[in-house]
Amino acid sequence: MGDLTVEVVTIGNELLTGKVVNTNASWIADRVTRLGGVVKRITAVSDDVDECSAAIKETLSRRPKLIITTGGLGPTFDDRTLESISVALGVPLELNEEALQMVREKYSGDVTPPRLKMAKLPRGGRPLYNPVGTAPGCLIEADGTIIVALPGVPSEMRGMFEMHVEPMISRMSRAAYSFKLVKVEMIEESSLAPIIDEVMRACRSVYVKSRPKRNGEVYIEVELSSKASTKEEAEKNVLEACELLKELVAKAGARAEEL
Repeated sequence: MGDLTVEVVTIGNELLTGKVVNTNASWIADRVTRLGGVVKRITAVSDDVDECSAAIKETLSRRPKLIITTGGLGPTFDDRTLESISVALGVPLELNEEALQMVREKYSGDVTPPRLKMAKLPRGGRPLYNPVGTAPGCLIEADGTIIVALPGVPSEMRGMFEMHVEPMISRMSRAAYSFKLVKVEMIEESSLAPIIDEVMRACRSVYVKSRPKRNGEVYIEVELSSKASTKEEAEKNVLEACELLKELVAKAGARAEEL
């Protein structure tokens, strides 16, 4: 079963200075994983065209099936993601009539030069309608990899992901994903580790990850996840592993409950 490999490139100086938390990356990774895809790498890069285009070239060299970029699609001087994609692919940036029509409709025909900028796409790119904001996204294919450029504003990114990217991933992915979270108390993580090892040996289709939590109360959150050819099989794998985990934790004198 071939994985749908995905890389995420988040673009913006504000991500590198710590002024903005990169919530887009975590949101996309979660949604891609739930849809059966595998996020192999997340990259954050500045608005600089040389740096951004180099990052996109490097990402393409690993030949993921899908690259999702966020940020840099707006009308201001530092919104240069589509220019960077053009440089990375070696194609010109040019006015796209379909994108221009989207921009016209958003601004009731008042297309100023900064707004016109949002209608310029890499040659061969297809504009993606933005149901929340004004800047169109872009989809373009290069050597078997699909690149999708989404806005950086979280509400716009999420709206466009759900409209355009989610159906595409659902069509491309051959895997189904399921997971459960278990809250484990009254045991140290070092004592829980051999229990997790035993669960993973017994349930080879399930990945188990523990995370200590200290948000008001102290406990260990355990995530059990599985991919399979069907949703039912993935859920069955996780359920069996979850029941075994709870049984072994109870034998160790600790407590486990599903979240």
